[in-house]
Amino acid sequence: QIARMAVYFSQAVQQSFIGSKSLVLLDWHRSYGLLAVAFKDEHSDADGLVNFYSDEGEALKSASIHRSVMTESLQWHPDKKIIAIGWQSGEITTYSDTDHEIFEQSSIHRAAVGFLQWNKAGSRLISGDKSGLLVVWRVEPRGQLHPIPLHQHRIQPLMHCVLHTTTLPSDRPRPGDISVLEAYSWQRKSEPNPDTNFICCFCASSEGVVYYLNNSGECLERFRVGGQVHSFLFSAEKQLLVVITTDMNLIQFASNMDGQLSQTSKVKLSGRNKSSQIRWTEGAQLASCSNENTIRLWDLENTENYALNIHQYIQAIPNEAVTCIDYEPKRGILAAGTNGGNVLMWQWVGTNVGESQMGGTDKWEFKTFTSVGTPVDQVKWGTDKQLLGVSCGGTVQILSEQVMNTHLNDEVSAVQVSPTEMVVECHKTGMIHSLRTDVNIKGTFVTKEYLAVWSGKKVAVYSFSQDKPQTRVAGTFATETSNVAVYEQNLYTASKTQVEVRTFQGTLKQSLVFTEQEGNLESMTVVGQYLVAGTTAGVVKAWDISRREPKATGSINLAGILPKCPRLTSVKCNCNGSKVSILLQKDNGCLQLTIWDVESDAVRVFSPASLTSPPEGDTINGATATLPDVTESALVEQKRLCVELERLCILSHHWDASDPQLLVCLTRPDNQERRQSEDGRGMKQGSEHGHALAVLFVTQYMNVVVNSIVPMETFYSGFIGISIPYLYFGRKPRSLVAMENVAANSSDPASVVARQTVRDFVGLEQGDARALQAMLSFSFNSTVGNMDEAFKAIKLIKSHTVWENMAKMCVKTQRLDVAATCLGNMGNARAAKVVRESRSIPEMEARLAVLAVQLGMLVDAEQLYLKSKRYDLLSQFYQASGQWQKALEICELNDRLHLKTAYHCYGRYSEALGAIPAAINSYEQAGTHRFEVPRMLLDDPVELENYVMKSKDKSIRKWWAEYLESMGDFDMALQFYETAKDYLSMVRILCFSDNLQRAISVAEESGCKAAAYHLARKLSIDGDKQDIAKAIHFYIKAQCYGPAIQLAKEHSFDDHLMNLALLSSQENMVDAAKYFEGNPSTQDKAIMLYHKAGEVSKALELCFEHQQYDVLEQLAEDLTEHSDPAMVGRMAGFLVSHEQMEKALNLLVRTRRYGEALDLCMDKHVTITEELAERMTIPKGANESEDEAKKKNELLEKLAECCMAQGSYHLATKKFTQAGNKTKAMKALLKSGDTDKIVFFAGVSRQKDVYILAGNYLQTLEWMKDPEIMKNIISFYTKGKAMELLAGFYDACAQVEIDEYQNYQKAVGALNEALNCLSKAKGKNQAAIEAKITFLKERMALVEKFAKARSLYQEDPEESVRQCSALLDEHSLDAAVRVGDVYGLLIEHYSHVGNYQQAYALMGELHDRLPTINLAFYVDAKTIETIHKALGIPLGRGVGGGGVVTHKLPGNEIEEEDAEEVDDEGA
Repeated sequence: QIARMAVYFSQAVQQSFIGSKSLVLLDWHRSYGLLAVAFKDEHSDADGLVNFYSDEGEALKSASIHRSVMTESLQWHPDKKIIAIGWQSGEITTYSDTDHEIFEQSSIHRAAVGFLQWNKAGSRLISGDKSGLLVVWRVEPRGQLHPIPLHQHRIQPLMHCVLHTTTLPSDRPRPGDISVLEAYSWQRKSEPNPDTNFICCFCASSEGVVYYLNNSGECLERFRVGGQVHSFLFSAEKQLLVVITTDMNLIQFASNMDGQLSQTSKVKLSGRNKSSQIRWTEGAQLASCSNENTIRLWDLENTENYALNIHQYIQAIPNEAVTCIDYEPKRGILAAGTNGGNVLMWQWVGTNVGESQMGGTDKWEFKTFTSVGTPVDQVKWGTDKQLLGVSCGGTVQILSEQVMNTHLNDEVSAVQVSPTEMVVECHKTGMIHSLRTDVNIKGTFVTKEYLAVWSGKKVAVYSFSQDKPQTRVAGTFATETSNVAVYEQNLYTASKTQVEVRTFQGTLKQSLVFTEQEGNLESMTVVGQYLVAGTTAGVVKAWDISRREPKATGSINLAGILPKCPRLTSVKCNCNGSKVSILLQKDNGCLQLTIWDVESDAVRVFSPASLTSPPEGDTINGATATLPDVTESALVEQKRLCVELERLCILSHHWDASDPQLLVCLTRPDNQERRQSEDGRGMKQGSEHGHALAVLFVTQYMNVVVNSIVPMETFYSGFIGISIPYLYFGRKPRSLVAMENVAANSSDPASVVARQTVRDFVGLEQGDARALQAMLSFSFNSTVGNMDEAFKAIKLIKSHTVWENMAKMCVKTQRLDVAATCLGNMGNARAAKVVRESRSIPEMEARLAVLAVQLGMLVDAEQLYLKSKRYDLLSQFYQASGQWQKALEICELNDRLHLKTAYHCYGRYSEALGAIPAAINSYEQAGTHRFEVPRMLLDDPVELENYVMKSKDKSIRKWWAEYLESMGDFDMALQFYETAKDYLSMVRILCFSDNLQRAISVAEESGCKAAAYHLARKLSIDGDKQDIAKAIHFYIKAQCYGPAIQLAKEHSFDDHLMNLALLSSQENMVDAAKYFEGNPSTQDKAIMLYHKAGEVSKALELCFEHQQYDVLEQLAEDLTEHSDPAMVGRMAGFLVSHEQMEKALNLLVRTRRYGEALDLCMDKHVTITEELAERMTIPKGANESEDEAKKKNELLEKLAECCMAQGSYHLATKKFTQAGNKTKAMKALLKSGDTDKIVFFAGVSRQKDVYILAGNYLQTLEWMKDPEIMKNIISFYTKGKAMELLAGFYDACAQVEIDEYQNYQKAVGALNEALNCLSKAKGKNQAAIEAKITFLKERMALVEKFAKARSLYQEDPEESVRQCSALLDEHSLDAAVRVGDVYGLLIEHYSHVGNYQQAYALMGELHDRLPTINLAFYVDAKTIETIHKALGIPLGRGVGGGGVVTHKLPGNEIEEEDAEEVDDEGA
């Protein structure tokens, strides 16, 4: 309905006394909005009066306290409507406004009560008088003081008292931080100290003594400040006590929980001491005023100070000074009163913007000022209701922040400028009407002819003329209403439950009723012929009121649609009544915008995050549709705007008067301070920085797209509305605008409204309706990216300004394709060409910046270049726009590649302006001064000479010397050449002047090669022999050995020639060697020079030719693989012939003749060491061919075989391995007999043949004694897949078990493993394998039978004997089982059972079957002896003569007899 703006209005309190009185004290109750004012008689101090007023300035007639003495102190109870008053006589009065009772206490104090201080709970009152009596009182619930004090202390005269309160949480809310206030419930109930009787406080006497009253009632002296106390302040947050003396010394104390004080600092303040007022402001900052035109502020934490000068904010009268100040901590507002009758206000913004990056005065934003007419001597904030009490001599005024009401309709605006005054502006005709009413205005509504205002209890309607200064009262009447609207001759008033249709005189014509379930009426508006109203229950209804009877067009209940529907605060309707925008206040205080389509009943609750997406997720109770086709660039712009919009909080909403799609929302940053009043009326909207207008399009399908976000200028006080092509704003008072150094955009001084053309409509301010509609269509279609439709809409517009404006818009929307068309319609061929050429720039922002430059949008261009990080183009932009310092700075920081170029261009620019010193400096910075400065000053020889003299640059001085030389001034030229250290030029001039001695001196001392060369040439041309020697010397200094050698050869300086040749190049060495070769006596020198020049073959040839054998051995070391093969062979033969085998071998290896080296090793038996073998190994190349690899491997194998022949098996193994022949490597390693290395090599080789060789080798060892060897044998045969060999090994294992341990059970297991291996074996001769398997099975069967028979003997001896007897008949028993073991078992058995005859017979059979064996190997010796004794056969003559015992029957123990006895009996 209205776009609200807040201004402070003053209201004088009602005087309830007769006569002249002056104000002494005033104090607000922090909860109830009660103001207590203490007066005194102007002519006498013997008359005191305390009056009480409401927050609207009305005197409370039942509350007035009068005494014959003056009031000294007063203070409200922290919670209750109780006030304590201290009088000059020592009497203390308490008054309860609830019970209207007055209580007196006059029995204790006998002097003026200097201060009164309630504790936080209000259960105790502390009083102190000027005689030094400190008293603590117990307070009854109704406010009466207990007659007997709790504590009394007689100390020095007291003047000040502050409670020692505890601190709040560390993240205490900053001023205006409502979210944190809610989080901590920033109310009295959450005070941190639960002790209701807490009385700890600090007191200060008039003599500067600081006392501490603890909770036990003890009064302790803490400190003496050394002077009278002027101000006494305590910060609970910082636990900081500040004492300011009358001589303006500020002493800081840090306090602990026990009230102990430690001084932290002491400083001297500036200002007047007697009249100064000091208050805490934000954090640990103090504000002070002392009848000066400044407010001084001290930041105690950061030890900074600064001042706010009122002349910077208002047009103050001469000598106007600040007389009083007060600070409101919740909103962070500092109020100051002046002797000129002004009240100024600043708001703390340091926390929101960032204190560390701001200056002192930047932390305070000037809010407003109000004139009260007379000098101000006191200001006092009413804490909770944000009221400011202002004392002006004998009167008191209350300043309240009132929401200013505005309305825009049919290009007529109404703006409230005071509580009872309105200004109506007819923008079509320019007519301005100022109306003063008798209504305390709470709202307004305007049409083309009528203005309605209301106060909530009264409505007044005025008519006015569009073109004449005529106004009249159309009607006035009393009614309870919260909202009023006008349509034609009807007045619509909103009562609690209905909309009432009335005449202008108040006659009720009809009512539009809301039921009790639909809630109370909250918001109502009329737009054109449509009326929309919303209730507290979320019901919104719409009517068409163009007929006699209003026709309902739609109704919706948001509470039934939206979950947890927020509170409805405002409804607005578009121009054709098809859509209604609704603001809902969420729990966090933010407003949520909701769109209701009246025709389809679709509701969309949207957030910026959903603006560019189809509305399926946000459209409720209605059909959905998708956005029109959006181009990629338009979508990017939409996303950018939505991201920006997400950081904004909506304050109000406004539909355009002519376009049903255009909706504008006033917003502010979401993180800005939220000021919320105690009565819950929501947030007030002021003119704080950061407000912006979000221009939206709402389509017929309920899609929302963002057209633009327009920042609101700071010289606007608020937003009124939109009517294409203008945005309408309320304007601040001109005095505030002047202080902001901003010119008002209206020439009429009576105008309070400012108009700003909508971005897309610049140039169409005077356009007709058709042009405006075409531009609206263009704006919508370009926003969604439908450029074809956009161009169709504006193709008939011929305005150059419009096309230019659209081109500028393309910079914002990043539409270079559209910009090209716009430039074409503008006829700006140059700009079109530049934009077309910029397509080669890859960065979009940089290309846009090029367009912006062509359109004169220099600020935008600068920002775009910065965003694109094309600092080179930005530097060029700065240079082209004459911003050279910025250009140089950007190059210094970000584009040092072009820094010198920028300095050179700046030098050219300065030179063109005639700024020669600046040009010289720039050329020097660019490094081009050596050419540019002489060129620039060539026409001014004096300046040029002065510059050269001042310059220390060698190039400049050399240029000047050349200039002097060209002028024939050789002496001066010589001096400047010397300072430039150009010794060549010096020698050149000296030689030209035939001053050879000095030239020689210069060449010697300078060490300049060029100078030495020039002088040497001079001496060699026409000099004598002595000069030739000098010439050679200077050629050597110049390191030009060729000319020196030629001179030495020509003049037979052989002693110099050798040294020169050695210092010179190879070509000169060869030349000198040829010279020495021609002389038989200098052959050694020729050989040395050939050798040094790399001609080793030539040197060797000379050695052989002239038999220089001593030198020959030295030269051999320099032969390489690239040397002549014949020469190498010849040299090797020479060394061999002289028994220098090692040197010959090294020569062959060094020259990579490895084959010959190996032959030499074999023929001459030269031992190949590991180091020599490595040298003879060709390293592997990266791109080695197959032939090279083959030759390399052949050489390695030959080397390995040579090592094998010499017994170096390990080295041979290594070389075979390098050659890739691991089989031969293993064979070499096998010869070494190193078992550990053989096992290791087999494991890493992973070759079948190697595994088999390793297994075969290991079988040659005593593997039956080492389980690890057995494990390796099995592993290697398995890995080598040699199943036959593995089977043979298992067979061998079985035989060992039989032969060594007679363990036939294990032998069976081994034979079984052998059988498994043979079954897996695969080979060419499969028949042989099958035969082996058959044989093995037969053998295993026999072994198994015997093993079974042996094991059966304990259980069934007869069966065991029977099976053994049967085994003896097997023809192949000998191949499987030892026959002696079978006979042995039988013989033992028969001997055991006493059948000695059979036993002896079996012994005979065994002897016949195995005649060569010793019977004792199979039969126990005692058993043999027993058999012989039993049969009477002498032991020596029988078949079982002598031997050792090897077997016994299982379980049969036979006592052993002494071997000697056996031998005797045998004998």
